Amino acid sequence: MQALSRTARNAALLLGLLLGFFLLMSVQVNRGSTLATARGAVTGVTSPLQRIGAAVGGLFTNTWGRYVGLVGAARENEELRRLNAELERRAAAGDAARRENQRLRRLAAAREILPGEWVAAEVAAREFTRRYEVVVINRGSRDGIAKDAAVTTAGGALVGRVLEANLWTSTVQLVTDPLAGVGGRLVSSRATGLVSGHGSDPLRLDYISTRTEIAEGERVVSSGEDGIYPADLLIGEVVSVDIGPPVPGTPIVSLMRGETALFKIVELRPAVDVLQLENVLVQLPSTEPPPAEDAETPAEPTGTGSPPGEDG
Repeated sequence: MQALSRTARNAALLLGLLLGFFLLMSVQVNRGSTLATARGAVTGVTSPLQRIGAAVGGLFTNTWGRYVGLVGAARENEELRRLNAELERRAAAGDAARRENQRLRRLAAAREILPGEWVAAEVAAREFTRRYEVVVINRGSRDGIAKDAAVTTAGGALVGRVLEANLWTSTVQLVTDPLAGVGGRLVSSRATGLVSGHGSDPLRLDYISTRTEIAEGERVVSSGEDGIYPADLLIGEVVSVDIGPPVPGTPIVSLMRGETALFKIVELRPAVDVLQLENVLVQLPSTEPPPAEDAETPAEPTGTGSPPGEDG
């Protein structure tokens, strides 16, 4: 009997333990689902906010990155522009230096070819008016330049003559000056005349006979007969030829202009572009000694003797 009651108690205790275990499991399951439900509710509320925050943060990050990129690109562009400007400046300086070297070489070569002594000079100022056309060069009397010295280009083309030589600078009258005059010679016919300036208009060669054959494009050089300019300096080339006015007192008949006129009107294109003039050569006074005088004529006898054939 006692053994039966002990078995019953054990069975009851085991049953009670099992029921307690199942109750505890039930409570844990219900609590877990409650926590999951609460967690899901919180997630449902906060997830849109998280997405909005992530979007805003991404937009800010992208915007900032683009801003930084633009600033960097702007700096790079500015640096590239600066480098490009520096390269262009150096290229321009190099071109100017090369042109200057070429001009100086031409001047040096011309000094070896032209007769006499010449000094190179640069144009420092220009003055062009209706009355006169002159330039100022950076050489003066201290360099040996004197008044009426001939001035040419490196190619041997006539520029003009020195009007005034100061200590440091000189004033040069251009061949285009309305008051300028140069003895000229046609290369083909060798006919000579007077070349005069007319400002911006073509030069004019006067006193060429109507019988002289002249073709357009023919070159005109200095004749050297004026006592100022050396011979054979290029002045210009013929651009037009016309018949001059008739001899005074001769009736004006258009069909007989060639018979009644003495001279032709010849217009020349100057060999020098005075507006582009930069470097010139100036002739220095000759240092050669003057030519020796002729031998003295023997003095006539001063004796008082009687002429031959006469007795004393």
